[in-house]
Amino acid sequence: MAKQKRIDHFNLWPIAQEFPGESDFRERVSKFSIADLFFPYQIPQTTNQHLHIVISYLLDAVDSLPYRPDHAFDWAWRAFEYLTSNSSGGIGNITDTIRNFVSPEIDLYFSFNNQAENAFFDLVENIPFQTCEYWLKRIVAAAPYNFSPGNHKVLSSYAKRLLFANGQPPVTTPAIHAVLCHLGSNFNLSDTTQRRNGASLLRRIIRAESVSLGTSSVQLTRSEVFFFLLSGLGYAFRNDRAHAKSIAPFRSSSAKIKTYAHCWFMFLLIYEATFVFLHSARSPQVFTGCPAQNFMNNNHAYAKLFADHLNA
Repeated sequence: MAKQKRIDHFNLWPIAQEFPGESDFRERVSKFSIADLFFPYQIPQTTNQHLHIVISYLLDAVDSLPYRPDHAFDWAWRAFEYLTSNSSGGIGNITDTIRNFVSPEIDLYFSFNNQAENAFFDLVENIPFQTCEYWLKRIVAAAPYNFSPGNHKVLSSYAKRLLFANGQPPVTTPAIHAVLCHLGSNFNLSDTTQRRNGASLLRRIIRAESVSLGTSSVQLTRSEVFFFLLSGLGYAFRNDRAHAKSIAPFRSSSAKIKTYAHCWFMFLLIYEATFVFLHSARSPQVFTGCPAQNFMNNNHAYAKLFADHLNA
């Protein structure tokens, strides 16, 4: 049924058709004012060429809302990647840029702006369960994460990106290594209960809770959580979309409101990371003030729109 609807939708274009999830979301959005669903940060006047390219991407991002938050993520990622790669100290390779440039810079910014840090991690507290299921699937698919001396080359690119600084041992963050080893080897995704248990554990980990991993326990720092989110989740989602590894999220009978919540969270994650970086010392033009209130406004709007679907 869904396959035929997809074909008909293409063949009969431009006659509009919708999958059930799209209709349900349109009905939900109709209960809100569009202006109350997202609040753009008020960008100061600038003639900086790099910033205007970033703004052009961000404009396409917000123009994709509310019905295509997946496209909003795509454009926000372009803004983030362009900004960080063209800043003083930007490395060019996005994997290295996230680890060796962006994460330390934002960690430094958070160290003297606790309000912005708390506002960013307020969003993280509301990570949708579906996002955690998606992320767990990526972690399991990229396993194993254990290796013996000299055989690290058998690891996936995903594993190397999260474990090593330059594609080579040693492991830079033992806590993330322990998390990946446990999640990658202890959950059978074809079993619904195991999949949900694994996603629930991952959500607790990313909320920086202390969790038991077999015979040991681990609790990520906020610095580790930020890097893990950006490189392990954000970049994975970007790659899946850029390399066409999955079906378009809303052109499917399996699309639900929670699918929109997942994509909206991914958009906000990169949007907020971008504006934190714009306030850091390495930004092409350092924004003054504090982005915390803007983050809180958008976090609240997101939670209100999807409140009953974040745990689904």
